[in-house]
Amino acid sequence: MKRTVRSVAALLAIVLISGCTVTQQLDYHSAKERTASFDFEVEDFFVAVLEDFSDFSPAEGDEDLMDKAIRDFERALQRSPATSGVSLDKVDENSWYGYFTVHDLERLIVDLGAGANQTLLTLTDDSLSFFLSMDNYDQLVPVIPFLADPNFEAFGPVYNQGLSEEDYLEMISFMLGEEGVPAIEESTITLTLRTPRPVKSFTAGTKRSADLYEFSFPLIDFLLLADPITFTVRW
Repeated sequence: MKRTVRSVAALLAIVLISGCTVTQQLDYHSAKERTASFDFEVEDFFVAVLEDFSDFSPAEGDEDLMDKAIRDFERALQRSPATSGVSLDKVDENSWYGYFTVHDLERLIVDLGAGANQTLLTLTDDSLSFFLSMDNYDQLVPVIPFLADPNFEAFGPVYNQGLSEEDYLEMISFMLGEEGVPAIEESTITLTLRTPRPVKSFTAGTKRSADLYEFSFPLIDFLLLADPITFTVRW
């Protein structure tokens, strides 16, 4: 079954490190204010992998690894003046529902740790651009600190620069078993944006309706980051 991951930049890292499905809706209500809601579900296989790796890490209470990751992200959202009404609720064993209002998307990325001079996201009154490469990957890491966790770093682009897709998947098969390869091969990341006015133009991605833009790329593209992952949409 094809795994489709829908998110915005601030949630991207959680999606990548947990082999999950996120359905994300980001709606503009004004030039500054947007609401974001999402369903977040982690597959049992990846939960088992994360738990196996956690056995090698110092214990931090009785909270499950994924529960802790979600709560840490919720607290980070709540601390930012760029958000309000943050709510992330567990609805099933491995699934959560979240909702929050975003008053300033660029400020949120900065507050989450990307830094004042971040180049991941550029937002104007009539456009949004996303750009990720090895040159600014270090800005993404503090946004979701899990990317810096030693248990994940071995799977990420810093440790795998120059590795071919074939060699990378062979490594995954060795480290995670046979289930790991199809789980990665069949996963995509999809970023969706409902614009405040009809879409005028875009680079990469797809215009799904007059005001709905969608950008997708394979998960493996992030894990290797051999080429920049980038798009721009204008309205």
